[in-house]
Formats: sequence, C-alpha cells, structure tokens
Amino acid sequence: MKQVQPLIVTARASQRRDSGFVLIASLLILVVLTIIAVAMFRNFGLQEKMAGNLREKTRAFELAQSTLKQAETWLKQNSSTGVACAAGQVQAATSPRICDLASPLADPNSLLLASTDGGAIGIVYQPASPTLNITQSGGADTYWQAPRYYIQYIGQAASGHRLYRVTAGAYGGNQNAVAIVQSIYAIGSSTPTCVSGC
Repeated sequence: MKQVQPLIVTARASQRRDSGFVLIASLLILVVLTIIAVAMFRNFGLQEKMAGNLREKTRAFELAQSTLKQAETWLKQNSSTGVACAAGQVQAATSPRICDLASPLADPNSLLLASTDGGAIGIVYQPASPTLNITQSGGADTYWQAPRYYIQYIGQAASGHRLYRVTAGAYGGNQNAVAIVQSIYAIGSSTPTCVSGC
C-alpha cells in the first residue's frame, strides 16, 4: 500500500503542469487573435478613408465636367475674339466673357483659388437647379467652393473655325478633392464641335 500513494501524487503533479501549459497556449492564441483583429480594424478604417476620398474626387470631377459643358453651351451663342483678362478678375455667372489671345490662363490652379485671392480668375458657375450648397465646414452634399471656368480665344484653324480653350475647375466636399478639366472647342460656319478633351 505504501507504493500506491507516490503514484497518485505523481499523477496530480503532472496534471498541474499540463493545465499550466494549456493556460499559456490559450494566452498566446488570444494575443495572436487580438493582433489580427487590430490589423483588420486598421485596414477597414484605411479602406473607408480611401472610399471617401474617391467619392469626393469623383464629385469634384463631375462638377468640373458639368461646368465645362455649361461654358461650351454659353460659348456656342457668344463666340468672339475676346477681351483682355487679368488675374484677380473673378466674374459672376451673370456676366461671362471670353478672354483674348493675349490673355492665356497661365496657371489653371488659379481657378481653384478663393475669389478674394488676387491671383484668382474665371467665371463662377452656379447651376439653376439644383443649386450647389457651398460651405467650408463640410457635410453631406456640400462643395468647398463654387466652380469656375475660363474661356480663351486661341486663334483660327485652317478650316476657318475659331478655336477656344475652355478650362473648368471644381472642388468636392473638401479642399483636397479638386479637379481641373480642359477642352479645345471649334466654332465656325458648321456645327460647333469639341476638338479635344471632350
């Protein structure tokens, strides 16, 4: 009987060592799962930011395209060789104009400057319907600044058509989402056509 007792004690000590190993293995698995979960959440946040930035960039591009089309539509009925234009001349949508050959748009980014900036230039575009919600505080369906366009007469083609460079710039919902688009538009005796950038 004295020999049976040490066997029972040895079995109990072995069980204690086994349950300690299970605890350590469980903690290691928990740490690994925590690291994986944190990485997934971080990746999800990054993808959400990328999707938001893409949405705002797309909104800016679509508004710039709409502004460009508005400028081309106005140009169809009001073609001329233009007038002298200079930086700091931001015009209201009610008084668009064509800039002459000597007034190139030196920096398309000047369409994106605040209207109060001395280097800002262009004609403000505000669609009749729906009106744009312009605010720098952000929010759903808002734009950072009203879009603008610039029309410049660039000369006469060999075909007799007058050529115009139409540039439009627009913001999305924040100051980092911007788009600038440009087209060369020909107007002559036949139907007006967009030559490039359409």
